[in-house]
Amino acid sequence: MRIQYLSAVSLIALGFAGAAVAQDVTPSIVIQEQAPPPTAYSFGNGGDSGVSRVTRDGVERRKPGSGDVLQVLKAMPGVQFSRSEGLATEKELLDLRPADISISGGNIYENMIRLDGVGVNSRLDVSSTNANHYIEGNAAASAQSVWVDADLIDSVAVYDSNISAQFGQFTGGVVELETRRPSPVFGVSTYYGVTRPGLAQFRMSDRVRDSFKGDYPDEPEYEKERFSLIVDLPVSERLRALTSYTRNESSIVKDRGANWRQYGTYGQSSLQETYLLKGEYDLADDLLLTGQVTYSPYETEFAHQNGYDNLTFLNGGGLTTKLGLEGRRGDAEWELDLSYVSSDTDRTSENPGTTSVSTVGTGVDWCSSNSSCAVGGPGNLIQRQKDLTLKGLWKQPLTNGDLRLGFEIAQVTGRKAQPYSRSYRHGDSAASEVGANIACADPAEAAALTCVPGRWALGQFNETRAFDTERRLETYTLWGEYRFDLGGFDVRAGLRYDYETLLENHNFAPRLSASHALPWEGHSVTVAANRYYGRSFLGYALREDYPGNYIWRRTPTMVNGQKVFGDNWTLYSHTETAGYSNADLATPYVDELSFAVTGPVPLIGGEYRFKGVARDSEDQFSRSGSTSEVYDKETGGNATRQRFTINNDGSREYRGLSMEYMRRLADNHALSLTANWSKTKASNISYFDVTDETDYQGDLVLYRGEIVSALQALADNQIQDFATPWTLNADLSSNWFDGRVKTNLNIHWNGSFERVEDTGINQTVNGTRYDVYDVVKYDSSMDANLSVTAEIARTRFGTAELDVRINNLFNTIPVANATSTSDPWQMGRNAWVGLRVRY
Repeated sequence: MRIQYLSAVSLIALGFAGAAVAQDVTPSIVIQEQAPPPTAYSFGNGGDSGVSRVTRDGVERRKPGSGDVLQVLKAMPGVQFSRSEGLATEKELLDLRPADISISGGNIYENMIRLDGVGVNSRLDVSSTNANHYIEGNAAASAQSVWVDADLIDSVAVYDSNISAQFGQFTGGVVELETRRPSPVFGVSTYYGVTRPGLAQFRMSDRVRDSFKGDYPDEPEYEKERFSLIVDLPVSERLRALTSYTRNESSIVKDRGANWRQYGTYGQSSLQETYLLKGEYDLADDLLLTGQVTYSPYETEFAHQNGYDNLTFLNGGGLTTKLGLEGRRGDAEWELDLSYVSSDTDRTSENPGTTSVSTVGTGVDWCSSNSSCAVGGPGNLIQRQKDLTLKGLWKQPLTNGDLRLGFEIAQVTGRKAQPYSRSYRHGDSAASEVGANIACADPAEAAALTCVPGRWALGQFNETRAFDTERRLETYTLWGEYRFDLGGFDVRAGLRYDYETLLENHNFAPRLSASHALPWEGHSVTVAANRYYGRSFLGYALREDYPGNYIWRRTPTMVNGQKVFGDNWTLYSHTETAGYSNADLATPYVDELSFAVTGPVPLIGGEYRFKGVARDSEDQFSRSGSTSEVYDKETGGNATRQRFTINNDGSREYRGLSMEYMRRLADNHALSLTANWSKTKASNISYFDVTDETDYQGDLVLYRGEIVSALQALADNQIQDFATPWTLNADLSSNWFDGRVKTNLNIHWNGSFERVEDTGINQTVNGTRYDVYDVVKYDSSMDANLSVTAEIARTRFGTAELDVRINNLFNTIPVANATSTSDPWQMGRNAWVGLRVRY
């Protein structure tokens, strides 16, 4: 496939080059007017003091080779990315999902992300990273349920504070992604890019390097490719269309675990595609009909290295459709949109149902160690979300201001289902046995490896019962906003009302900001007070319908000195999942105070924005303390278990100060500098990080001299990630040789910080070995990225461009304090090389 892409793009490029040689093209035709390079983004002022916007040119210069448009937000001080970026782990090399981001201290799933005005936010649990989890294995899910390649993006707007009443159902920030509009002129753009180890260097932290003592593992083997084709089709003077196809692929070669080295390496891959059809039709001079369909499926493979016949496919992405009307009536403008979104995070195993065998004394010839050996993968899962939304907007001048009114009605449906499956395991010595005297009542068990005569018998299985559940909620929204002049103050006053049928709360969110010109020409100050309410997660409701967890065991019957294992299974254990329907929860909300000062910079030129944000989040979802509960067991009788429920006891506090400076240098350069200080404190970790089935709270670890659960140790982190106290950004965008060469250099610096985590040290206490957790200091890090786009041919028919994206330009170690020896490598300097043809 790579050769086909490259050949097609190369042929087109050669065609342009040949045309340039064969034709007598005058300079007036070849030289086109070049716009000056844009700054990293532009910032709003007044009522829009919390807005930062990136243009299409800015996206093209700053997007990474991976095509993830959210990466262009790194220059914005209110946006935080994970500190684990840059690790060369299997997950990082395979993952084609958009980056997780935190805005103004919010969780990654608390942002409102809209694609062409359509909400693409998951209402399901997106926190799982365990693809093998029996019921939460949605490891390909993303907080952004549907995403597209950066080549399709026309503009990006981020709202990190002082956010209009038009936006709601978030306690983080808002990201508005707009795809390209159809052009009235026919045009074609195609691109192919690739990266692989030959274009990369790999680094290792000093702590990890010392642990290997010179015997280093092989460097990762991987390959990534991107392809895009975009066509503008002006059908008539009134009808314009755009169609496109993009494809993003990644593949890795992975070593099997020590027990399976005899089977050699194996490969895994990921694929993300986007099919986009977008149209505009002028029904009248003052009435525009718009419509689009975006299908963006994602699939990634997973196979645990300690097993075989366990290939699993994880889905993500989905479908969005929208039909809209935009019109004018006198001085008023209005919009009406109907949209539908469907996302798919299913899991499919080629061989569902794991069989795990302890090889001690069994003479197993397909697994070379005496520890557990597993065959098969996790059970299949169906996980879907559907959103149907109708919304409207009306705006018009009113006396000495502008009035904006809107409504939104939405229905969100979540579904989760799984078929029946069993997972066999060796259990303990009371349930499973090995030896020459093993006999099996059913000969078919030998092929299934659950009972092999003269070798072993598995005496325990976990039963996953079939279920199919669906939960639905409706949301109703009204909002209004009036922006007017009051005695020299530019005032924006708004109110938003939201009601959701899941929590059944009536939420009123006031929004108010006022701006005033300062005595110095061009300078102004804005102060604002706003409240934002979050949204319900259907993941909570779906958990109520999960089937219980059932463990079955059997015992052998002695026949002529042989232990015969048959079908005499009996229920050994039965637990159930806690529910939330009667929790009577409030909707989480954020109260925010913010200020911003903007204006020109004297003497050196350019403009600045100084901004401060203080947020207090209350009624956040949290886990209650445990209570004892007596329940009836299916095995008969009753038992006592610890029960956890969800409550509103969580809280979060965010304080942030930022300084931004933007300046164009002559006509060919643009400089952007930003600095941000922030502090984020939280009373709880994510609710979904803990189990609600029993009093189990994770593996026991040694932390500060005490044996505690891993979750208890990690709870001291407050915020484990996405909360770097200091960040600095510098961005320089330039045009060279009359715009034939375009460059962009971005340098991102993260300050040092501390957090609790696994130190990689193990210690034995009273005969038991524990992982040692402690406070680990992370040094500061710097990430520099360079993009170069150079025209290699230009004619009246179009251009061909060589595109090079270099990440980690200075070959630094992204995570200097990393301790993992299972995934030791990090990405040093690495490059994407591509070719783009525009007609």
